[in-house]
Amino acid sequence: MLRPLLSVQVPVRNPGAGMSLFLGSLAGQAGLDFEWELVLADDGSDPPVSGRFDLETCGAGRVRVVRLEGEGNRPAARNAALEASEGPVSLLADADLKFAPDVLKAHADAHRAGRADVFRGARINAWSPRATPWQKWFDTRAGNLAPAGPMPWRHLVTGNVSIRTKLLVESGGMDPSIVTYGGEDTELGYRLFRMGASFYRDPAVRAYHLDEVTVRRHSEKMAEYGAGGLRKFLEAHPEAGGLLGSRWMEPVLAEPVAMAPVRLAVRLALLRPLYRFVLAWMEKAGRPRFLFTYLSVGAVLRGLSGRGV
Repeated sequence: MLRPLLSVQVPVRNPGAGMSLFLGSLAGQAGLDFEWELVLADDGSDPPVSGRFDLETCGAGRVRVVRLEGEGNRPAARNAALEASEGPVSLLADADLKFAPDVLKAHADAHRAGRADVFRGARINAWSPRATPWQKWFDTRAGNLAPAGPMPWRHLVTGNVSIRTKLLVESGGMDPSIVTYGGEDTELGYRLFRMGASFYRDPAVRAYHLDEVTVRRHSEKMAEYGAGGLRKFLEAHPEAGGLLGSRWMEPVLAEPVAMAPVRLAVRLALLRPLYRFVLAWMEKAGRPRFLFTYLSVGAVLRGLSGRGV
């Protein structure tokens, strides 16, 4: 085949049935006037992914599988996929997504038109008629459904985002020291921003998230992010503080604490009985919506301060 324009890079570790839907959505891509490749980083799956799924059915001109051993390191797996790629554009995908038929072409067209160094589509959770209030709320986070146009670096989210490969390599790729859930994409976004990269989003370019994460599971993940990825980010880049409420931690935890409204709200988020009460309420009622923000930010703050959900 000719050199691919687009390298679809996917880290996987013991994927479920959604992997077949992901591959099927790749096979259903329309309007392709360019070559593309699938580069899959098998992050220690048992059994290996290549023995469970027929990867050749995805429609790519070339399929490559790189294998990593060990307990799993998602950023390292993304870096391994990047190293094995040949396309000048890297699409950082996930195996629990189902791409709309125009996703690959939209990413390729955006880079061919020079729209930006980083191009992001939307990740949709509320795609089912059974979508929950939490899923609908979550779809509005991180500018996911904001109008098409330039976006801030902190809204870089993997799964439906493409980056010029040369720039991604020059940045050093993902930080493999972030071994827990979350934060590696935001940290990469900040380094790309420092390098002068441009960022653009288009919510019409859609990928549907097949993993139905609940509000409780999301809260657990946000606490893990606060304790791991966010903490490492702030240690490496202290000048970039203020992410997702982290700017409130120092004045809240320092003594004496002045109970200004914001500080009081954060202190309340750190009270475990109150947090658990709100979590149980929102699991059942799903309203008022602002309490989803309380749960998300509160979980990050609890994790960052050494508390769990």
